Amino acid sequence: MLRSMKHGSLTEIRSSNHLLDLMAASRDLWPGGTLEFWQGVEIPRPNRVFWPEDEEQVVRILQESGRAGVPVVPYGEGSGVVGGARGTHGSIVLDTKALDRIGPLDEARWTVDAEAGVNGQLLEDWLNARGWTVGHSPSSIWCSSVGGWVAARSAGQFSSRYGVFEDMVLQLRIATPAQGMVTIGEDGDGPPDWMPLMIGSEGTLGVITRVRMRVWPLPERRWLWGYRFPSVSSTVRAMRQLMQEELWPSVVRMYDPVDTQIGGKTKPRSAPREDDSDAFFWEWLKRVDQIRSVRQRTLTLPLALPSVVNEIFSRVSSGCLLVVGWEGDPEVVEVLSNAGKRILDREGEDLGEEPGQRWFHSRHHVSYKLMPVFERGGFADTMEVAGRWSQLESLYQEVRRAIGRTAVVMAHMSHVYPEGGSIYFSFAGRGSLQVYQRTWEAALQACLDVGATVTHHHGVGSLKAAAASAEVGPAVGGWKALKRRLDPHGVLNPGRLFVEVRHRDPGPPPRLAPEDGLVRTSADASLEARAKADPREARWPWERLPGPPRWQRLHWQVGWIEVDGVVDGLNCRLGRGPRSAAGPDLRPWLVERSEIRPHVTSLVADAGPRWMGEALVEAPWKVALDLLRSDLRPASLTVRDGVLRVGFRGEAAAALGRLASQRVPGGLQEVEWDPAPFPSGPLEACALDDPEAVSVNLSGAFKRVGGDG
Repeated sequence: MLRSMKHGSLTEIRSSNHLLDLMAASRDLWPGGTLEFWQGVEIPRPNRVFWPEDEEQVVRILQESGRAGVPVVPYGEGSGVVGGARGTHGSIVLDTKALDRIGPLDEARWTVDAEAGVNGQLLEDWLNARGWTVGHSPSSIWCSSVGGWVAARSAGQFSSRYGVFEDMVLQLRIATPAQGMVTIGEDGDGPPDWMPLMIGSEGTLGVITRVRMRVWPLPERRWLWGYRFPSVSSTVRAMRQLMQEELWPSVVRMYDPVDTQIGGKTKPRSAPREDDSDAFFWEWLKRVDQIRSVRQRTLTLPLALPSVVNEIFSRVSSGCLLVVGWEGDPEVVEVLSNAGKRILDREGEDLGEEPGQRWFHSRHHVSYKLMPVFERGGFADTMEVAGRWSQLESLYQEVRRAIGRTAVVMAHMSHVYPEGGSIYFSFAGRGSLQVYQRTWEAALQACLDVGATVTHHHGVGSLKAAAASAEVGPAVGGWKALKRRLDPHGVLNPGRLFVEVRHRDPGPPPRLAPEDGLVRTSADASLEARAKADPREARWPWERLPGPPRWQRLHWQVGWIEVDGVVDGLNCRLGRGPRSAAGPDLRPWLVERSEIRPHVTSLVADAGPRWMGEALVEAPWKVALDLLRSDLRPASLTVRDGVLRVGFRGEAAAALGRLASQRVPGGLQEVEWDPAPFPSGPLEACALDDPEAVSVNLSGAFKRVGGDG
């Protein structure tokens, strides 16, 4: 098939068909592929690998492939664990590693540009040397790329503070077969509603070539601590309170009783050990090695009898380790950590700073600890799912039960938000492809049955394609429509992300439990109508949902969570879990195309401590920007008639108000709590002193399109 391409027009683009290059491009880090490789299964190989060095070369490859009908598999650094970047038979692999330029860094706007092939750790090192950080720290940072983070809707280990990666993206440059180069987001020439569809599209809609993202000054202080809680329930309750009290910790990690017991994570040690990792049976496997006398590749007894082992582990394990931390401005860290400790001390046992420091120094090691299980004749894998707070315990129990029939399993929770969190399962089983497949099928089905999302930050690839398609349902039509426009010949990463499945009716929307902090209304309901639907206060009272696009708002502010609608006569529900990575964000498309009035859930805040102050200051929007950049995260931040109003909610509200008052020229006068609605847009960037400015984020101010602020 490759011969049908006009390869002569691409000869100056570096490429190879050497066997070693083709073999390398035929795999990513999907453990199922590793199991196939270990068992000698022949893996399809691509025909050629290209390393384009600029956007023009990327576009030429895509256009030529489109004309010839040759599949193209975009490839970053191959760190994906769901089979989404493996070169297929007859395809070409478009490797982005030569797109490796960083900059410019705009210190005035707190942004940096980087090409898609830039290694994550190299970007972080480059920024650190200049006093900045992206704040994105996935465990794969040593072997993943900026473009891969966008393509898979990645989430880093500090997501509770900095957001998931899509919250950091301000602009994307995309190469497409039919439209050439397109810029979306800040200063974009493409439709703004393409941004949520591009992020998470895994190379099926276009090839990401360049990303503009938000950056932060390096934190001046980092506070990390460990707590032991008596149960999963009590730990989940404490995590929920931390987030819904708007304390915005940088780290919140809970280890279930089995993970806590195996790793000895609540036992003090004299010093952190370099080989410590928060997962994966490493200590357990070493102990097994000490007592067994069979050959190294002989299947270990625990992997052969997973149900028995899981039962034993459950009986001897109790208590959960919680690692929690804050970082940033020292005064803000002091206020937030003190408030957090008051919450944690209610049910938790204080373990001091050693567990947090131990985790921090080994936080990237887990990705490199799985191979010993394959060497011993088994398989090892991880699975991350997410749901609302009211679902988390049942989600934990049901997925753990499904995996536990065929594999030894433990779990931790490492990404939490006001509306819910993610659970990360680690499991090992007998080295059989059939057992591996059954394990995944049962686990994914259990997640769907609970009503949660099947992936939080690993993406979809081929491993989860059927489950993600079932979750998205008929809203997949939004992705298909854009694919026809950008990739009419269907050459971009075929067979990945979404596949044809029989759509199952998700049933009526689930009840909203009080602990979820959600209210359900029609998508076009006014702020007043939303208030009538639930007496609790809108957490971020947008004039209209979903609020402005991500690059025009503060990343901790979100609009809708879940969207329910009807497409082609079929019920559809999107946003089942916080920050789902099940492909592109199709919620805006569903709201627009639903055949009946769609309903959405949005966040509300319970009654509790409130503080608000105001001041008549010169250059109020500049003062507002300075507050944001000093690490404060107000629940309300507005300027009306030159009067700056700043409000905080939750456990630390009064202390944060006093701190904000110290940072406002002349101070803030405390007033009655009365938050004004946030403008929903459309908005455009403007100067801080523009009289029509209506909002501000970390990069600058915005006014309504066409004025009339």
